[in-house]
Amino acid sequence: MAGEIVNSATTGIKKLVYAIMTDEVLETYSAVKSAPPLINIKVSPKSDTATLYADNIAVETATSIGDIAVDFETQDMPLEVQADFLGHTLDAATGTLAYNVNDQAPYVALGYQRTKGNGKNRYVWLFKVRFEEISEEGKTQEGKITFQTPKVSGLAVANKNGDWKSVADEDSGTTPATVAFLATVPGTV
Repeated sequence: MAGEIVNSATTGIKKLVYAIMTDEVLETYSAVKSAPPLINIKVSPKSDTATLYADNIAVETATSIGDIAVDFETQDMPLEVQADFLGHTLDAATGTLAYNVNDQAPYVALGYQRTKGNGKNRYVWLFKVRFEEISEEGKTQEGKITFQTPKVSGLAVANKNGDWKSVADEDSGTTPATVAFLATVPGTV
């Protein structure tokens, strides 16, 4: 039936990709790279709503978006990806990652694929995310295996056009709503 809205809940998440912002003025990015397998992700925009009262009633409201927290967990966090996310220096000859207090994390575009119950997919890009140092937690093995995975946190902000996120969904007819959507950051050449 034409014009019918297709409803299908998301059931999973995969294919985490990223691109480093190479020029903050022009908002250009490096080539898209694959990140480690994604376990979970949470994107939490904080909104602030104000209400104007007049004549003893609410007459107008306005909402603005503030911080956009991005938290995710991956299978692993290779040193190459840590260097990209956090601005640390990776010595290619020794494979050693140097953490310096003066390192500056770059803005990173972050993309991922959400799988849906009907077999279709939804694709997401966050345009400007800056990551915090990666949280590590470890514990001894106690007779059974407990996986210990890295947790990454950051804040997303809007680009110069005011966009902070782009979504394509195979159910909505978005073009291109295929994995090719994750091949480049939308709006870039």
